[in-house]
Amino acid sequence: MHIPDGYLSPASAAVMYGAALPFWSIAVQRARRVLSDRTVPLLAIFAALSFAIMMFNIPVPGGTTAHGVGGTLIAIVLGPWAAVIGVSTALILQALFFGDGGITAIGANCFNMAIVLPLVGYASYALVAGRSSIFSRRRIVAAAIGSYVGITAAALLVGVELGIQPVLWTANGHAIYNPYGFKEAIPAMLLAHAFGASFVEAAITALGVAYLQKSRPDLLSIRFGRGSRDAPALEPAAAGVNLWAVGGILAAIVLPLVLIAGLIKGGGQFSHLFGLDWSHVDWRDIGRLLLIVGVANVIVLPVAYLLSPRRLRKMVVALAAIALWTPVGLITPGVAFGEYLPEQGFQTLPGVGYLPSGIDSIGRIYHPLLPFYQLPWVSQTAPVSQQALGYMVSGFIGIALLMLAGTVLYALVRRRLPPADKEDDWRTAT
Repeated sequence: MHIPDGYLSPASAAVMYGAALPFWSIAVQRARRVLSDRTVPLLAIFAALSFAIMMFNIPVPGGTTAHGVGGTLIAIVLGPWAAVIGVSTALILQALFFGDGGITAIGANCFNMAIVLPLVGYASYALVAGRSSIFSRRRIVAAAIGSYVGITAAALLVGVELGIQPVLWTANGHAIYNPYGFKEAIPAMLLAHAFGASFVEAAITALGVAYLQKSRPDLLSIRFGRGSRDAPALEPAAAGVNLWAVGGILAAIVLPLVLIAGLIKGGGQFSHLFGLDWSHVDWRDIGRLLLIVGVANVIVLPVAYLLSPRRLRKMVVALAAIALWTPVGLITPGVAFGEYLPEQGFQTLPGVGYLPSGIDSIGRIYHPLLPFYQLPWVSQTAPVSQQALGYMVSGFIGIALLMLAGTVLYALVRRRLPPADKEDDWRTAT
């Protein structure tokens, strides 16, 4: 869902920056009133979680790939305005350091994934959840529905933003920027998510809420603030649902739906599942990839467990595990809609026959530290087992930078923190 440089005209990019600025301003103003010794570390952790989730590409119907975001989960725990800040920070970091999403498109990417997604996702969640108990199963269902609606709405917006480019900007009969019109861009983005990535996002969010109900219900009530008369009484953790049951139900619902959609797109052939050509995948190299990931887990996770603070131990280990497993997404033999590999010297795009000049010119302005999450000596066309290390290293660097940003933010505002009994709510602070 990340829009690269060159796919939006400068005017479109400027408009999207302008659209995002008011929301950023509101989010910062509200955050200034509610930063505390609990919300700052949690905001950093959830921003890191969003960053790691977005690195994990999955195959979706349409012969392309997509990813989750985790914005609605952040909104449920810390509120939608905290999610705006957290996901925006993760997206800006991805663009600056890893080239995932364009510098000129930061405004658009943040508007879609960091603003529309959590605001729409949380509004849908709140509508379904109502005034039910924190421990209610209804909240798990609400989390799934809210996150599904939120990321699907964001995908629709991306399709509109890309689709309008050839309508407004052409030269000599060719599109200057994104060449795909509404008929191609909207179905490609909307259907790929509605029948693929949105189900995965829903499962992640529902499982996250179920886990918090069981193990950390205090995080689900943190938005009320300490001493708030609206804060619900925390029931025993045993009142939470069985996580294995929730995971099993989600898998039983999501996996068949995604598989059926993939088979339909692939014409009923597993070799072309999701519309992707799996016959060219080097499965021996995939075996080496899985071996590398397995060994890394055995080495890194115990170290992460031993070195992390006790209260944050499970979260730190979970983040480390996600970072270690992100290379598995490289197995998918495809790229996101509209992207291309410069190393292959593409001069045309399938079904279009023209490579917009804007993609080449604007994309050369800035060079990220680790382009596309790869080490300098590893190209995008290298075997996935070679790319695995770059993905893992990038994941840990991104998580570390976001945690460092949270630490710096905490240090800067520490003297201005409100007393513990006067914490405000992310949602109601004005």
